[in-house]
Amino acid sequence: MKITIKALLINQTKEQIQVIDNMMLVFSTAIRYSFKRILQGKRRVDLEKDVASKFNLNIRQAKDAVESARQTIASQKELVKMNYESYVKKVTTIENILKDKKKNLSEKKRTALLKKLDKRQRKAEYFREFIHTNAIPSVVFGTKQMFLKRCKGLISNEEWKACRNNRIYSRGDKTKKGNPNLRVIINNGMSYLQISTLEKTENNRAVKMEVPIYLPQKLSKKTGKVNGTDYRSLFLNHLATREAYQVEMIKKKGKYYCHITFELRKPDEIYTGHNGIIGIDTNPNGIALTMIDNKGNYKWHTYLKQHELLYARSNRRLNLCGELVKQAVLIAKNYNCGLVIENLKFKNDKDVQSKFARIKHGFIYSKLLTMLKASCYKKGIELVKVKPQYTSKIGLYKYCHQYGMEVHNGAAMVIARRSYKFKERIPKLLKNKFIDDIKLFNQKNEWSKWSHIDKIIKRKVGEKPDFWIVKRKQILGIA
Repeated sequence: MKITIKALLINQTKEQIQVIDNMMLVFSTAIRYSFKRILQGKRRVDLEKDVASKFNLNIRQAKDAVESARQTIASQKELVKMNYESYVKKVTTIENILKDKKKNLSEKKRTALLKKLDKRQRKAEYFREFIHTNAIPSVVFGTKQMFLKRCKGLISNEEWKACRNNRIYSRGDKTKKGNPNLRVIINNGMSYLQISTLEKTENNRAVKMEVPIYLPQKLSKKTGKVNGTDYRSLFLNHLATREAYQVEMIKKKGKYYCHITFELRKPDEIYTGHNGIIGIDTNPNGIALTMIDNKGNYKWHTYLKQHELLYARSNRRLNLCGELVKQAVLIAKNYNCGLVIENLKFKNDKDVQSKFARIKHGFIYSKLLTMLKASCYKKGIELVKVKPQYTSKIGLYKYCHQYGMEVHNGAAMVIARRSYKFKERIPKLLKNKFIDDIKLFNQKNEWSKWSHIDKIIKRKVGEKPDFWIVKRKQILGIA
């Protein structure tokens, strides 16, 4: 797993600032030059040599500039493809709603849907044209937001140029023991960034410049110990191995930040599913945890609720996600077991109501999954991903009443059992009550059976799971 730390250059002299700014100007210009030539179809090998001679860069710096431009184009093509598929599905969904005669749409609703359909069709056609011509939309170097500010005269020309020419990027190289152009070195307990400048010596070697760099390390004011992950020690340990690491230097508000990316070695998994496992069901307002033993039997459940996730700002939400992950990891360590989570994939391919759209937009699953994966990787905890189909429905109809759980904890139990490859059979009580032809029903696969049961129950109690929990005995005739 790769990890990125955010370091900061400190105590630069005026001469060093001038050299770094000039390097950023040349490198950013080289990226834009490479970007245009790649779109024109120039060969990569020829372009690298051309960039090296034209901008007085060494061959590694030229390759980094060309690679950065190539990645920009590749990402834009992928985004065009994703957006086109998304809008095509939205168009299909709206057309199906309009064709459905069972839905008695009012004239106002139908007019609104037709307007939305026209807008989605135009968007789909817009992205389809790029795919057909193998092109990409216009790319603004320096961000579109700053470009619009410059067009309105809200920022000066110097500020606009500073946004466009504010980075240097250098990939690592194992054969060169780390990073040849932006190398972190330790001298007498102090850390420095050794920069290969554009100036050359008599032997045609790049002149090296060393600038002090602060590697992040957050110490507690009370105990003096490191709070959270000790990123400084992790990077210094990696540095001692002389393995490759990537450095990207970015200038923001007069400060020079260095994003250092390196491979984090995976420790041995100490906490695994041999002693049991905890299933995690993710929701917009928290996470449900249910533990089972290695035979699939229920042990306990809890719900880590955090309502602030629904309306908090992005930075605050990120912090709350970290707190939830910290609690889940601590519980797994205390019970000496692993964790299991759904392998969900979200696509923005459906038009929904504004209220649900806000909830979906703020859904924390991707943030939680990323943090949980990183935390389990560092702590040696086994993290398993399982398929998410019908976990909530199976938990609701099979386990909620049995163990007095909410639907989310029932889903978490199904998720945990699925990691052990246990099958979820339909209870006989449900079969006898809702199924007429048992022989035909038994020929279906597991998920088809649960889908059939779910449709029957929804027709009786409605969509909300709480209705089933309240009216279960009455519907089954066991009251």
